[in-house]
Amino acid sequence: MDRLDRTVYVIFQLDTEDFITPETDDVILDLVKVFNKYGIKGSFAIVGEKARALERRGRSDVIDALKTQDIAYQSNYHSIHPTISEYLKDLSWSDGVEEVIRRESKGIDDLKRIFGQTPSAFIQPGGSWAPQTVYAMKKLGIKVYADGIFLPQPVWFCGLLAVRYSISYRESQSGTPEHFQTIKEEFDKIYNVLKNRGGIIIIVLHPCMLLTKEFWDAINFARGKMPKELKPSPLINRETYEKRIEEFDNFVHYVISHPHVKVITYRELPSLYEESFKLDLDELVALSKKVLDKPTYHVMNGKAFSLSDIFYALCYALREYKRSKSFPEEILPRFILGPIERPPILKETIKVTIRDVLNSIDDVYALISKEGFIPNKIRINGMDVGPLLFLNLMAKSFLLLIKGRNAELGFEVTAVDEMDILSDLDIEKRVTSQWNWIIFPEGFFSERILELTILQLWTFKPAVMKSIK
Repeated sequence: MDRLDRTVYVIFQLDTEDFITPETDDVILDLVKVFNKYGIKGSFAIVGEKARALERRGRSDVIDALKTQDIAYQSNYHSIHPTISEYLKDLSWSDGVEEVIRRESKGIDDLKRIFGQTPSAFIQPGGSWAPQTVYAMKKLGIKVYADGIFLPQPVWFCGLLAVRYSISYRESQSGTPEHFQTIKEEFDKIYNVLKNRGGIIIIVLHPCMLLTKEFWDAINFARGKMPKELKPSPLINRETYEKRIEEFDNFVHYVISHPHVKVITYRELPSLYEESFKLDLDELVALSKKVLDKPTYHVMNGKAFSLSDIFYALCYALREYKRSKSFPEEILPRFILGPIERPPILKETIKVTIRDVLNSIDDVYALISKEGFIPNKIRINGMDVGPLLFLNLMAKSFLLLIKGRNAELGFEVTAVDEMDILSDLDIEKRVTSQWNWIIFPEGFFSERILELTILQLWTFKPAVMKSIK
């Protein structure tokens, strides 16, 4: 019998950014020594320009030390303008994905060349959120997206495992008994919730801020600035720095002393989670009823299904019924994106027959199979309807056919707000709060990024941890 994995997995995420202040290179050596002391690895989220700066400065000792750790990627230039959100501000889905690949491939290639590793994860630089980045990273072979709008336990979004840190290590307060006590209490609070069911705790730390007084990018690039000469960040005294390193050493020891804690890296994270689940007819019946009641992901029988999973499953099932007059016993949903353009707005009740829905199925299935995304509008009985309404039409038709109803039977479905999905996430607040990042020009806002994020909520679902055999 399968059982739950009650391990509490801990990831140390080290945002390795400051390519301007040379002294911060040495902090990496001290942190690697801590991890080596305890026989564990950290995930160093390295900015492309930081890696190239290590090369230019001849820091082969730092590069060699990092090769013993897990290498993640934190964008090519981090806070240099235009940041990722800035260059994607007005781009379409497809153009945005291509632009991310064009700009970010160099940084990924440089990390591969310098450290000999394909980065294990993409760590979002500051508040520079855009959904095209997630899908672009999937296409570039990166398996995890960290931070941004996500949650402390992993979810799937645009086909990628996505997660946000649980604990932020306050470097400027560290090296004091007060901070050490506070950070231990923060860890224990989360650990005590997870210890009986398992889960992830991600602790994020900025190595440069153990040694500097201010963030390197706020000094140089705040509010859209692009200075001709870059200023290094002022340093703290050596005694304070050594106390901070000592505290971090003690904190790592404290973390690993807990029962059932296992330190992993982002490279190991995807292996803990199921990517997709088969569903049988009984489960599709239950999902159809659920999605008619609420347009969101659903977790059932230990399986998680996104709206796009349910859309594909119903489309496939109805297509098979149209062909053979019977439904498949099992369906394995294939990954498809949500719509990449805003759907049409319909306010009236829609009247159709089951036959009308079946007549549209082949075209819809062909499109999602070829293009890999849900169409933003679907033609049915002379009308253009949005995908959420069409999902409802498919669910209603499927439930009626399962009951043995004739395909000529007519029914009504009330018009829906195509942008009102996963409303419990309060996604608008999650997205717009990213733009409080000090690096953005004053008043930065992107309606396009917000809209595309909402549309890709079709792909959002919790990540279900694998059971232990």
